[in-house]
Amino acid sequence: MITVLIPILNEEKNIELMCSSLLNDKKLINIIDEIIFVDDDSQDGSLKKLKNAAKNNHKIKFIIRKDKKKDLTKSILLGFKNVKSKYVCVMDGDLQHDTKTIFKFTNYLKDYDLVIGSRFLDTNKIDGLNFIRKKISKTAIIFCKMLGVNNVTDPLSGFFIIRTSVLKSIEKQINTNGYKILLTILYLLKNTIRIKELQINFFKRLNGKSKLNFRVTFDFFLQLYFLLFNSKNNKLEH
Repeated sequence: MITVLIPILNEEKNIELMCSSLLNDKKLINIIDEIIFVDDDSQDGSLKKLKNAAKNNHKIKFIIRKDKKKDLTKSILLGFKNVKSKYVCVMDGDLQHDTKTIFKFTNYLKDYDLVIGSRFLDTNKIDGLNFIRKKISKTAIIFCKMLGVNNVTDPLSGFFIIRTSVLKSIEKQINTNGYKILLTILYLLKNTIRIKELQINFFKRLNGKSKLNFRVTFDFFLQLYFLLFNSKNNKLEH
């Protein structure tokens, strides 16, 4: 039913915990067909951990993306080429997303094409974003509204489930780079699909380092630029 697609970079300490959280959940074990890790050529011990995980469970697969430029969107698209399930769930590999939420997502798949885990649907929710990160995210969302993506509270979420056929229909049009593939998906599909948002628990990172840096921020604004000005006949060039 679902393929869980997890792009990672230097998440050695989180891989085993991630697999355990997904595969030891009685509600998830029967609905997850595969777990595909896409490693952006990590330089820690991630490869060894991935090999061990795949050896111990047939549902676990991994792909190593060999490219000098690290890019989460490109990793997701590479992994998506191997998805055979009816639905694909994209989530981060840093344990900040609550795997238990995946089952909650599935309750809405009959009526919706895209279910998004929002960090901001419930303004009273306490989450793992510090004050600065929260301000950065909310400011970035204001820019997203310039694209006409204003029907969701968290268009920059990295945690969502989408119908595979829907993503397949725009796969070749996703030519933006960066860490915010959901924004491009929403832009290309705005007002054409059924969307549901659910408030999620967003945990603090326990292991590894945040990927937020100048390059990630630059790529986000570059993504905005191309979506705003370089979209021709719904085909993006980047």
